[in-house]
Amino acid sequence: MVSRDTGVQVAAVVVAMTLAYLSTQSSTVTEGIPLLLGAGSYIVVFAGSHIYLALRGDGETVPVAARWRFAAIVVTAVGAMVVGVSFRDVSVAGTGLGTVLGLGVAALFMTYWVYEAWDGYQASRRGA
Repeated sequence: MVSRDTGVQVAAVVVAMTLAYLSTQSSTVTEGIPLLLGAGSYIVVFAGSHIYLALRGDGETVPVAARWRFAAIVVTAVGAMVVGVSFRDVSVAGTGLGTVLGLGVAALFMTYWVYEAWDGYQASRRGA
C-alpha cells in the first residue's frame, strides 16, 4: 500500500516538472517569470509534500513542526539561489555574491541538521 507521504510526493513531482517545463519556454531562464517558475519547481519538488501535509496537520511519520522547519530551509535556500542568479555580477569583499550566499546556505543546512538531530534525541528521551 502506498503511504500518504509517497502519494503527495508523486503529485508534487508532477507539479514541479510542469513548472520546470514552463520555465524553459523562454529564451532566457535567468529573467523574471522563467526564474520564478524554476525556483517554484525546486520548492515544490523538495518541500511541496511537507507544506501540504503540514497544512493538513499530518504528523503521522514526521512531526508537523519539523515539516515547517524543512520547508523554511528549502524556501530560504531557493531564495538565496534566485538572488545569486539575479545579482551574479555583484561581489562582497571581493567574493562573488553567489559564493557568499552558498556558504551561508551551507551553514544554515549544517545548523538545521544539528538542530533536527538534537530535537530527535530530545523526543526519544521524552518517549515521544
